[in-house]
Amino acid sequence: MNRKIAKFVKSLNEKTKAVVLEILESPTKWNLIQFYKDNPFSIHTPRGLANIIGRKPSAVSKEVECLARAGVLKKISENGDLSAIYSYDPEKAMVKIIDSLVGLCSESRETIKELIEAIKKS
Repeated sequence: MNRKIAKFVKSLNEKTKAVVLEILESPTKWNLIQFYKDNPFSIHTPRGLANIIGRKPSAVSKEVECLARAGVLKKISENGDLSAIYSYDPEKAMVKIIDSLVGLCSESRETIKELIEAIKKS
């Protein structure tokens, strides 16, 4: 196993392991993380995000809600499922994890697979 991956996995507690696995195993969540890392001041509805990342609005609505509950996104308006507004505002504990995750996984798709396996084994 890659040393960077081993070190990253070791730094996670059970809750953050679950969140990281959710992100890595969902292409939509991963696309949302990548979008918000590249555009950290963006504020969008699930419908707007769906247009940007090329996914179905209903799928994006479910995933942004999940990311908000996990402390990665902030829900800043309650206007119903597809018109609620979200921003990238990770909780303090999640900032370093998201930064490390994006840094590790930007290398290759194989890194993502290796990371998923390492977390599941830990």
